[in-house]
Amino acid sequence: MKPQQLALFVGLSLSALSATTLSTQALASQANDPQRVFSQAYKNYLAAVKADENVQQAAELAYTSGKAVYGKNDDNTANLAINYAKAINGYGTELTEQRFNLYKEAHTILAGNHGEQSVEVIDALFGQANYAPSAYQADNYLEQIIEIAETQNNPKFVADMKLEAATLLAKKHSHKKYREAKNYLEAADEYYRENVPNGSVEQIKADFLMASFAEGRKRYSQAIERLNNIVTVFDENLSFDHSAELTAHSRLVSLYEKQGKSDEATKHCLAIAQMVPWKESQQQTPLYRVHPEYPKNKARFRSDGSVVMEFEVDTAGFVKNPKVLSSEGGSAFEKSAQAAIEQWRYAPKFEDGKPVSAVTQVQLDFKINR
Repeated sequence: MKPQQLALFVGLSLSALSATTLSTQALASQANDPQRVFSQAYKNYLAAVKADENVQQAAELAYTSGKAVYGKNDDNTANLAINYAKAINGYGTELTEQRFNLYKEAHTILAGNHGEQSVEVIDALFGQANYAPSAYQADNYLEQIIEIAETQNNPKFVADMKLEAATLLAKKHSHKKYREAKNYLEAADEYYRENVPNGSVEQIKADFLMASFAEGRKRYSQAIERLNNIVTVFDENLSFDHSAELTAHSRLVSLYEKQGKSDEATKHCLAIAQMVPWKESQQQTPLYRVHPEYPKNKARFRSDGSVVMEFEVDTAGFVKNPKVLSSEGGSAFEKSAQAAIEQWRYAPKFEDGKPVSAVTQVQLDFKINR
């Protein structure tokens, strides 16, 4: 997402400090306490990132102590603010506002030091777009990013920024900014298809997002084509399995079932089964599921229920011989649960390189929101 000269994740401005050492020797040699406090705080932050423990607390202390050392208008303060914003965990309005304000602070600093149209502000703009209070504001920040990218005389950089913009809008504002996201994506996809090698990371990301857009519009054949492109890339170019390939296979199972093409779906059920070992101790997760209908008479009286079912997953991943082990709420829930589960698809169990039948269980809960 960032051009080569940006180093914001765990580093400060490279013009002032090393991203890995943070000039700790120079800081330690100085006498005043704020510098020593910050030096230790930043060491602790790097250690927390490496261990993936207590990162938020460490990032906050590095930010506050660093601001005391560098002042409120220094690039290093901006980068520490970005690091802190990225480290904040949790959800909710207050945390969203906190992240947004940190990115806004960083943007103000970097724009003041380098200019509103500088590449240095891009990370801060993406952060503001991600946590903006409205779809309109998010899109406005993304437009600024695209404008900056277009000044760099680097068409691929522009395509990369448009792909990131499309991804963000699709994830957070697809209901209000669908057209803008689609336009960004199509522009990036066109560039990648004409200018980058087949199977590039960028093209795979674009194919995934194009598949999502197509599926959202119920254009299942288009989505299937994109996902099959991804599967083909991994089959032809890699000798090991990859999470992206697994995701593509999984989505293809669902799409083929939506088209009524169970035989095609089976191929991908088997592919997933060969990639992911069967775990006897873990409940199997369906690759395709049909939600059970809430019985009308139960919904009318706002009655809840649950059904525990046991069934066989055959060698092709179909559900066979479902039976009720226990239930609450009456037979109507049992019938609805069975009718739904009979349409589910799983990755079959593999033994010695061959698919075999296996028994699994699932509990379906029927609840009325009150």
